[in-house]
Amino acid sequence: MNAIRTTLLVALATVVLIGTGAAAGAVAATPGPSDAGPGDAGPPSELPDQVPDFVGGVLDSVNEFLDGGVDDLGETVSEIAGNGAGEGDGEEA
Repeated sequence: MNAIRTTLLVALATVVLIGTGAAAGAVAATPGPSDAGPGDAGPPSELPDQVPDFVGGVLDSVNEFLDGGVDDLGETVSEIAGNGAGEGDGEEA
């Protein structure tokens, strides 16, 4: 009798867990309220502006720092990005 009771309790618990999991999945898959219409699906039509030219130099300097080619990353990035002092040839401070 205990084996039947245990089996029924396990079956009932399984049904409850599967039911709540399916309900949670259905809720997660339901799209939220939005102003977008059905034809507005897909990527945005406007892309952000390009980054300034010096960003590539900054990224290159970070990679060189990680490879051990640059000792002072802060100073190098400041020179590339322009720190306000000695703009131009970089020799004036």
